[in-house]
Order: sequence, then C-alpha cells, then structure tokens
Amino acid sequence: MRKLAVLMVFGVLVGGSREAAAQGSPDDRIYLNIGFGVESGSSDSNDSKQYTLYDEPATTTANTSWTSGSFFGGGIDIRLIKNLTVGIHYHQETNTSEAALSGSVPNPIFFNRPRSFTATAGGLFRRENATHVGIGWIVPIGTKLDVLVSGGPSFFRLEQDVVSEVVIAERGLPFTEVVVAPQISAQKRSMMGFNAGADVTYIFWENDRVRLGGGGFVRFTGATTDVRLLVSDIETKVGGIQFGFGGRIRF
Repeated sequence: MRKLAVLMVFGVLVGGSREAAAQGSPDDRIYLNIGFGVESGSSDSNDSKQYTLYDEPATTTANTSWTSGSFFGGGIDIRLIKNLTVGIHYHQETNTSEAALSGSVPNPIFFNRPRSFTATAGGLFRRENATHVGIGWIVPIGTKLDVLVSGGPSFFRLEQDVVSEVVIAERGLPFTEVVVAPQISAQKRSMMGFNAGADVTYIFWENDRVRLGGGGFVRFTGATTDVRLLVSDIETKVGGIQFGFGGRIRF
C-alpha cells in the first residue's frame, strides 16, 4: 500500500510536468481546504500476564484490534515562489473497539483444577490527532485543474483506551464460575512521523478576488509509539493511507 501511494504521486508529477510548463505558475497565493476522508490502517494491541493466585499459576491475555475509519480535516498552503508551496494540515479520527479477554485461574478450594475464562471489554475509545507540515509543488493541468504534491513531517497525538488490569472474582459454590472485571485506563502519547501525498483541485467559480472549487486527495502518513497494557509496552501504529474530498478556496 505504501508503494502504491508513492507510485501514484510520482505518476501525477510525470504526467503533468509537460503541461505544467506550458501553463506557467498559478496566480493564487493562498490555498484553503476542508473536507472528510477515510483512512486505511490497522493496529493490534495484545499482551499477556502471568501471575500467582491462590498459590498457583494464573494467566490473563487481552487482545484488541484497531481499524481506522473516517476523519475530518483541513489546512492551508501558501505559494512562496513560482510553483513552490509550504503548508500545514490537520486531521482527527476517532473510533471504538473491544478487547477479547481470556485466561486460566486456579480454584480457590481444590488444588490443580484450573478454570478457563473468556470475556469482552467493550467501548474502548481511540482518538488520533495529527498536524502535517509539507513542502509542495503545484502541477497545473489546465486553467481550472491542478495538482499539489507535497510531503514533510507529521506530529501525532494519540489517546487510546487499554485494558490495564483484569480483576478476578468468584461467584457461588464450589467456585466453578469465574467473574472477570476488566480495568480500563487511557494512554496518551505524542510522536513524530511523516506524510506524502497529492491533492487535486477543480475550480467551479471565480471572480477577481477569490476562486471556489472542490477536490480530492490521497496521502500516506504514519508513525509508531508504545502503549502500556497489562504488563508490557506494546508498539502501536497511527496513520495510514488516506483518501478524502472537500471544498477548496483560493486567493
């Protein structure tokens, strides 16, 4: 997927380079956009804990899969000289998931009679905020159509719920049923990654001061960090390949 995004950006550059030279530099200085999109990416958070309960060994495992979804965002690019731009963009994505819990615990009365359990911890929340800084180049395709190709560093802020502990309780005699009480905590991390992509704009209306249009974009962005689960720091990924569309304003 990462190679596909790079090839798409490269194709836009090559395909538009000849006509870009004929069209010359655009007159617009400020490029504003706002829109929505979807992100293709996933990250698994899995951890196991081994401990002693009732003087016998016990284990607990928590597995969570995060799948990216829709997001909203916007940004501004400023043309510096000729077709060279500098810009800053932002996106926020939120989604929910659940953790699959499993394990084995001993019986509090009978020795060497472990009991297995499975449970689910639902309603886990994850929010990804990112600010993307990019240096770009405008490739005019016509008087109303152009492509802005850019790349640079990205700064992420991740908020993610995790199962940090699983409390075991008992119910009834002779303790054949295991009661599971998962403890949820919020992890917050900041990290730096990168971005690269292409934004296509078509102008629908214009006058002497402003031009209005719409467009779409494809962008690859990503970073990694660690979150603390049951007993371990587990690597988690943010970002992915993004596709979106929205409104465009040019000055």
